[in-house]
Amino acid sequence: MKRLDRRTLLRGGAGLALSLPLLEAMLPSASAQAADTPRRILFEFKANGDQTARRFSATGETTFAFGEFLAPLEPYRSDLLVLNKLSRRYNLLGDKRSDGHQQGGASLAPWESGEGSYPIGGKEGVTIGYVLGPSADHEIGTRVLATNPGVKYRHLVYRVGQKNNDIWNMHSHAGPVGTQNPVQPETDPYAAYSRIFSFGSDDAAAQVEIEKRLLKKQSALDLVLEEAGSLQTKLGRADQARVQQHMDALRDIERTLSGDNGAAGCLPFDLGTKLDPYKDDNHEAIGKLFQKISVLAFACDLTRSINFNWSGNTSNRVYRNLGLDEGHHDISHDSSDEAFVKIRAIHKHLWTMSTSLYEALKAVPEAGGTLWDNTLVVHWNELGQGDSHSENDALVVLAGRAAGHFNLGRYLDFQNKLTMADMLVSCFHYMGYGDVLKWGDDRLNDGAPLPGLTA
Repeated sequence: MKRLDRRTLLRGGAGLALSLPLLEAMLPSASAQAADTPRRILFEFKANGDQTARRFSATGETTFAFGEFLAPLEPYRSDLLVLNKLSRRYNLLGDKRSDGHQQGGASLAPWESGEGSYPIGGKEGVTIGYVLGPSADHEIGTRVLATNPGVKYRHLVYRVGQKNNDIWNMHSHAGPVGTQNPVQPETDPYAAYSRIFSFGSDDAAAQVEIEKRLLKKQSALDLVLEEAGSLQTKLGRADQARVQQHMDALRDIERTLSGDNGAAGCLPFDLGTKLDPYKDDNHEAIGKLFQKISVLAFACDLTRSINFNWSGNTSNRVYRNLGLDEGHHDISHDSSDEAFVKIRAIHKHLWTMSTSLYEALKAVPEAGGTLWDNTLVVHWNELGQGDSHSENDALVVLAGRAAGHFNLGRYLDFQNKLTMADMLVSCFHYMGYGDVLKWGDDRLNDGAPLPGLTA
């Protein structure tokens, strides 16, 4: 039987790619299936540090126990790799660095800062600019495009709230090395959703029309089901069964598309009533929209690298949903027990929101599993602890089955002897770029991936 192209897609009436299940006819052998499934990475940022002493109640490699604010991760522990106390070594950069919050933009782009007008905290008259090099999300995206020209976007960069862009909230950088080139994040999920499906159109009217067509879900699904039925006659028995199963799943989606949960896979979803993306009280709904868009982009193979931020550095969002009336950044610089109760509540809330992304990835079938099986989510923060502006003691949580690359279900404490930059090298290796042995300024890394992470 003639082999089908791996990227064979059904296209609905809206012009949206609706993915087929992976079929035997698409692969030469079972062993090729895993190799052909793309790996993806999403960097997820939370601001203002946490409370380092309360992260864990036990720290055994496999017997670790999450503290109060990390407790939402417990159901997923077998799919996590917890990296505690990574150093950033910013002190080695002298005056070509900034304070903890500002240099947070260098956590994914560990280069020294160039010239600029932003003051360094605590150093009167000393100013800096953006970092002099690209971030890991941008470089990974560049490498993906070099070998996969069909992938539409190098990377996607999203931030919840904070419309303004400055050195305190820019985490993605385009470089090249020696160049200040921050990437402006998208902060409006409605515009981001429309742009993803505009197929390169910059015409506002055309984007509005595309949005209308995307939301005509019924006609698109009808066409997909019709085309899937036609395809069955060209396949072997096993593939016919898979297509039938896929059609049954599409019919289930057809029955539920009118709900609030969107649709699984490479399918449009209803964004609901439009909210103000910059209102603090809407952060949860806006964040979940960006999560859905991120999963959709992965499902459609529009990108394999995403930089997602729950806020910028120094975020002073007021979490009224938690009964708070003070801003997050203000609370983070208070060392009182009362303040830390609030900090733990904020972070527990944000970690709970992170698990919504996990469930969304798990809901999308792919190659006998789900997107969760071939995705790595990298959770990070610009500080260790906010009240002390701790630039070390970094906590990174790697989540997702990541194509079996990492030995999961473990806790590792690096005691600030190895770095965030080393961690990024491990991310490059997961994505298949084993030639990367350092990332960023030589002073900020050790020229190797973190030891003990892989299976």
